[in-house]
Amino acid sequence: MTLQQLRCLCAVVDEALSITKAAHRLHTSQSAVSRHIQLLEGELQARLIDRQSNRTVALTPTGQALLPTARRILKDVQSMRDTARDSGDMARGRITIATTHVHARYTLAPAFSRFRVSYPAVTLNIVLGRPAEIARWVSTGEADLGLGLPPADLPPGLLVTPCWRLPHSIICAPRHPIARAKRLTIETLARHPLITTGPGSRLGEMVLERFAAHGVRPQLAMLALDIEMIKIYVEAGLGIGVVPTISVRPGTGERLAIREADGLFPSSLAVLFSQNDPSARVFVRECMNMILAAPTSAHAERVTDDATDEPSARRASRSASGATGVVDA
Repeated sequence: MTLQQLRCLCAVVDEALSITKAAHRLHTSQSAVSRHIQLLEGELQARLIDRQSNRTVALTPTGQALLPTARRILKDVQSMRDTARDSGDMARGRITIATTHVHARYTLAPAFSRFRVSYPAVTLNIVLGRPAEIARWVSTGEADLGLGLPPADLPPGLLVTPCWRLPHSIICAPRHPIARAKRLTIETLARHPLITTGPGSRLGEMVLERFAAHGVRPQLAMLALDIEMIKIYVEAGLGIGVVPTISVRPGTGERLAIREADGLFPSSLAVLFSQNDPSARVFVRECMNMILAAPTSAHAERVTDDATDEPSARRASRSASGATGVVDA
């Protein structure tokens, strides 16, 4: 078994099962990619890819089961190379950080600014995804760190460290009745068109769950792709929205009235995902520490309870089990 065989398998999967695109990605020929995969299948004595008329159509169940291991092996080998290279005077390389749109835009900049001063030769690669994707990418080694909500099914082997709690606010157009209401309740909000995120978004799920818990049904006016779209359509007067307070800071030029949720909607819990790997690159660990220590605004409350003082393995267990009642950050 060779590393190139594993690279070919992963490249074919990453390129939507296209041998042609995988060969281009690896700067080799299609026949070489096919041959490497066949040799790997021969050594494992198992078919990894289903083929029809010489076309790759799907991973077999065995291929799906072995893919995370193949990715981890390649990641570990690259980590060894990076560690050897980092032992010099200047750390170099790339850190891939998987996170949500909210954190990429509103919470990570201070940490990244500090990191760039300490490690100017390290490239920061930011990828956006949902909580389950973020955790999976870190688990498989496709990302070095992740920041977001702990998903319902947490992959094994991950450390989960609490970072911040982010409160939510209700937003509306400046002349909307909600902007002038003396007291806000779920029942009051249900009388107005609501704009929230669509299926698969924890924010949208949380908002609808809160209405259901009070026995009322909201007037869904629109399902938006993300928080920025909610703000745009609310600003246009199409309805009200519920968003993380940190995403609607005053002074940004947005024409929005901002009302505190006053406990109507729970805060979201931001956690940092990392692999339980003591040999992780020095600057990956340093980036994690800088994110945890980054200054937060008045709209991001640092988690300072006893969980942050426990050993990492116990923090992972508590964070995963404590995910109920928090929403996608």
